[in-house]
Amino acid sequence: MSIRILPAEIVQQIAAGEVVERPASVVKELLENALDAGATWVTVRIRGGGRESIEVVDDGCGIDPSELPLALAAHATSKIALTSDLDALRTFGFRGEALAAIAGVSHVRIRSRRPAAADAAVLESRFGRLDQVRPSAGAPGTAIEVLGLFGNVPARRKFLKSDPAEAARVTEVVTNAALSHPGVGFTLESSGREVFALEPMADLFARTLAVFPDVLGADPLPIAGAGEFDGISARVVGLACRPELLRSVSRTQRIFVNGRPITDRSLQHAVREAYRGRAAPNLQPTFVLFIEIDPHGVDVNVHPQKTEVRWRNASQLHRLVHHAVADALELHAGPTGAGSLLGIPANDRPRTPLIPASVPAVARPRTEPVFTPLERERASGSMHGVEPRLSPTVPEEHLLPTPAHAVDVLLVDDTWIVHADASGIVITDQHALHERVMFAELRRRITEGNLMQQRFLVPLPVAVPPEAMVALESLIPLLQRLGIEANPSGPRSLAIHAFPVFLLERGVDAAVFIAQILGDEAVVRGVEAGQIDHAREAALADVLDMKACKAAVKAGDRLSREEAARLIAVGAQTDRGTHCPHGRPTSIHIPLADLERRFGRR
Repeated sequence: MSIRILPAEIVQQIAAGEVVERPASVVKELLENALDAGATWVTVRIRGGGRESIEVVDDGCGIDPSELPLALAAHATSKIALTSDLDALRTFGFRGEALAAIAGVSHVRIRSRRPAAADAAVLESRFGRLDQVRPSAGAPGTAIEVLGLFGNVPARRKFLKSDPAEAARVTEVVTNAALSHPGVGFTLESSGREVFALEPMADLFARTLAVFPDVLGADPLPIAGAGEFDGISARVVGLACRPELLRSVSRTQRIFVNGRPITDRSLQHAVREAYRGRAAPNLQPTFVLFIEIDPHGVDVNVHPQKTEVRWRNASQLHRLVHHAVADALELHAGPTGAGSLLGIPANDRPRTPLIPASVPAVARPRTEPVFTPLERERASGSMHGVEPRLSPTVPEEHLLPTPAHAVDVLLVDDTWIVHADASGIVITDQHALHERVMFAELRRRITEGNLMQQRFLVPLPVAVPPEAMVALESLIPLLQRLGIEANPSGPRSLAIHAFPVFLLERGVDAAVFIAQILGDEAVVRGVEAGQIDHAREAALADVLDMKACKAAVKAGDRLSREEAARLIAVGAQTDRGTHCPHGRPTSIHIPLADLERRFGRR
């Protein structure tokens, strides 16, 4: 088989396939050109979902008649001139491919006029074959019509969806452009029907609420944050829904970088992490975020559709977005995030509960030290006289603070705690609430660095999969923060030297617990991607969840009324006490008005 140079028309169609995927791709490229031209109003008209015709009209700077043929030539652009320009792109277009690719698979007509020119000029291209430039009447700006998209590529045209489906994608593209450019007016018409018309607006918040009047809720949370990483400045603003409005499916999760809509799983993860513990984990938030960053800090030249970018400081940007959203949620929740469900005013809740050693724990510790099977075997003398790992006396570590208030409670089925507040009846899941209390206390202790450890006389070996060993070195500081001392002891194993006391008291197997940490795929992927700090923080939250869940009382554990009352009171003082770390509610509240209605008193 001999090597040959492809004909020009095949080259055009291949190039067009990378840039022009469907009518929405055409609209996106033409909109970006209009915005780069400084338009203050853009009108988009489509027919047949865009396959019959697409027209984009703007009032921008226009194109000189002598340059119209160049506008449809491959690799011709006014946006960049030097290689260094690629490192600091401030325009949407820069490759000089879009118009040439569109012209290769459709009939294109361009009419343009400079503001100072007396007349407009028009140029037509029929599937890549140019006509002569002709004078024409027309307003200042540029109008581009695309007719019969993929008319010369029937296979591609056959794969397009129905007209309504393609029109919906076009609507999304125009909506994204309108969201990120509030100072520009936008009109969208589909088959002669006006879909929307948006006047220029003062800021991003006003435009977002105009585009999504109901999706974000009646009172969305304003997001704002700023930072600088290695000389790269970044700012994030936007709107997000309140935790009670999370849904199982959310189609409105938009992220813009310097006005460009992108898809970035890391930043989506940052937002979801901010909602962690405020709602069930399977629910999704609704948000629109706008990131402004120094162009030197982001590379947009990594994807033909420009929907994916690469960051110079991905971990720091993840942290910036996470903190900005978390701060907004904290401001919404109040000083503790626990609300007034349990009837204790926020101002009366201490920020840091006291933990006297004499206070008994809610979960009664076992009377004998808890050993893993291997520890029992060694303790029985079957391991050639090796001494047991644990000291004969294991100090008790209590994780439940002393409450400032007490309430009268009723215990139901060793699972539910029922009590009354000023406005009704509260039913509490003892495990969920204790889990939240343990989580908050563990986080506080880790921050202060005072988790009690039990050292093993003989290190406990743990087998580690190869992919986790890659991440282990970076995660050792995290393990130390968690009260775990562990070091590699071979190419696929590590040795545990110390473990948190309270987990041993609750019967947690140290080897299994650490294997769960190192088996977290999200953590391993984050470390492999170079997002070390991001991975550590994600692992810290996940491990605290595991710790709190394993250490908390379970459904079926019998509490005394005093212990249950103490748990309720401490939960009222705990940050985000209305939900467990996994997002499940810790309590439900039945108002007195509902009781009166159910009993026919109203």
